This record gives sequence, C-alpha cells and structure tokens, in this order.
Amino acid sequence: MDTSYRQPREEYLAGSDRMGIGPFGLYLHFPFCPYKCTYCDFYKLIFNQQRQAAFFDALAVETELAATAYAETGLRIATIFVGGGTPSMLNIDRFAAWLEQVKQLFTVPVGLEFSFECNPDSVSVDLFQALKDLGVTRPTVGIQSFQPELLAPLGRPHQPADSQRAIYLANAIGFYSFGVDLIFGLPNQTTAQLSVDLDQLVDLRPPHISYYQLTVEPETPMERHVAEGRFRLPDESLSLAMYQAGVERFQEAGYTRYEVSSFSLTGHQCRHNLGYWRGRDYLGLGPSAHSFMRGRRYANVADLDAYIDALTKGKRPLAVDESGHLERMTEALMLGLRTSRGIRREEFQRRFGLPVDSRIDLDQQAVLVDAGYLTVSDSALRLTDLGMAMADEVTRRLLR
Repeated sequence: MDTSYRQPREEYLAGSDRMGIGPFGLYLHFPFCPYKCTYCDFYKLIFNQQRQAAFFDALAVETELAATAYAETGLRIATIFVGGGTPSMLNIDRFAAWLEQVKQLFTVPVGLEFSFECNPDSVSVDLFQALKDLGVTRPTVGIQSFQPELLAPLGRPHQPADSQRAIYLANAIGFYSFGVDLIFGLPNQTTAQLSVDLDQLVDLRPPHISYYQLTVEPETPMERHVAEGRFRLPDESLSLAMYQAGVERFQEAGYTRYEVSSFSLTGHQCRHNLGYWRGRDYLGLGPSAHSFMRGRRYANVADLDAYIDALTKGKRPLAVDESGHLERMTEALMLGLRTSRGIRREEFQRRFGLPVDSRIDLDQQAVLVDAGYLTVSDSALRLTDLGMAMADEVTRRLLR
C-alpha cells in the first residue's frame, strides 16, 4: 500500500515524543454507540441526537470545573485520547467547540499525540479530514476481525471492506500514525481463521496493533450466550497458542511488542497508554471516565442522567475515590510488568518511598525466575517472553 501521503514524521513527533512534556493525559469518554456489542461492558447508550447535545452541554461545564480544580498545576496536557462508545459518530461541530474550550483553559502543545477511536463502518474521507484538521494525529480503528462469521457473535455489523477502507483512508488522508485493534479467542474461532486475520492485518501494515484476547465480562450478552452453550470459546491452551501465533507473526513483520497486547513499528508506540502504565497523571472527562490526578484516583458516575444533573448544579460528577497508597503501588506493579520496560526499582522507590521488594513475594519471585517467567536485576524486574504470555497469572503470584 502506498503510504506516501502520510503526515510527515517530523510534524507528528513535534512535541509529542517528549514523554515528560506535560503533567497529565486527557481522556474523553463519548458515551454513545449505534449498537451494543455483545462482549462490551463499557458504559454506553444507543445514540440519540438530543442526548448528545445535552452531553456536550454538560461536558463544557465539567471541563471548566476540572480546569478550576487543577489551576495551580499549570494545566499542561501531554496527550489526548477520545474513546467510548463510538466517538466517530459524534457531532464534529460540537466536538470542535469543546476542543477550542480545552485550548483556552489548558496548555495544549502543538503536535501532541491525539488519539481518536473509530468504528470501521463510520469512517469516511470527510470524518478523517475533519479530525486531522482539528489536530487528531492518531485515529484507532476497532477492526476486531476481517471475517464476518467471527464478527457476527460480537454484534459487530461492519464488513471486511469497511476495515480495509478505513486503513486505506488513514494513509490517504495523511496520518503518520494510526492504530488497529484485533481480537483473538473469538467464539468458535479456529487457528486457520486466526491465521487469515493475522496475514490480512500484517499485509495492511498499520503502524500500531492492539492484540487482545476476548474477555467474557459479567452481565454481558456474551456471558449469557456462552452459558447457554450458543458459543464455544477456545480453552486456555488454545488461547495461549493463538496469542503466541500473533506475537510471532507481528515480530516477523517488524513490529516490537512494548506491552503484553501492544505492538508497534518504530516510533509508533501509544504515548497516552504509556502514560497510564508509567504512572503519569491523567484526567478523565465524561460519564464513567476515570482519573488519577495528584495522587488521587476517582471516577465519574456511570450514568448520563446523573452526570448531567450534577453538572447542571455546578458540581463535578464524581462517584468513586480510591486513593489508597498500597492500592496504587499494587497497580503500578501490575501495569508496569505488562510492559517490555518492566518495573524500574529506582523510579518505584522515588514515586512511593518504598522499595519494590516491599510489595512482592520474594519466594514466588525466586520460583518464577527459575521457571523462566521473570528476570530480576539490581535495576529492574521484567517478564520474559514466556512470562508475557502468562502476564496476569505471573503478576497474581508475584504480588503480596
């Protein structure tokens, strides 16, 4: 595929390659979708124009209240990520007005990484051009699979042609960087079907790939369908083989695994997500959005009516406050171990005032090292390739 029209690398990296340039990442949760996927447990509503207008009215109030709450910090943004829901169906004029408000209230460096989630069937030339004009540098497309028979159980109506077209347009419009999501371990999926998905994705060569295993979340239609025997999911050994097949295919094609589920070509790591994994502050706006600011962790109410009601009264729509020191150390270990960088001892000590060893089981550490899942040095703890494939289980055993 001809990628000559991509945004110049220098333009994309201006300001955004300096991880420490800003004190926090900004996340916006757009809570509307055109349909509900069977496996998704994120907070979302079926799209409605009037409800969208009310959401943007409330968001303007929340943005101003958040800026006031952190005014003393300098309000410098490092990255922006718009997720959902299906942000690619939002009203572009209302979105542009919100971005203008953000620029007035916060410091937004030129060229910062700006990610925006899209469904393949909602991508168009006009949408991508409008997003690029507004400063989006990194659209991400939720392809999940290139095969209709695998998409149907997920409740995803898009077709392979939609996915291929979305990647073509990302190149043609001139985005230097963009990402694609692929899911494995789908209902009734075979290794032959997975191989087809992997080959098609690598042939399209997106700069970034997120490669996730399907998770059956509680109280979702997918959970009910599996319990009723309508869908058969791969067992643990087959799921592990599918993960390793993806890892090998991507690495052969020149991608680097920098986190358990994240693969990129050189220069295309998602800096916003790296901020999460490295413990950088982030501010979440919109119903159900989570934040971690100045040592305090909290979440907004996961209810649009309650969200709007609180902001109509001039109050921030906060629901959860989890600011315990031990919990934050545990989370830092869990997230850090998922990355190829691992846990840096000096950084952990500086951040929490305690050594890494104070939060891990040293006996289990020795067992995991001997078994080839973990490497330990004076400077860092890292999962091996084998450990990456079993990251959740290894981390569970390691933590005290």
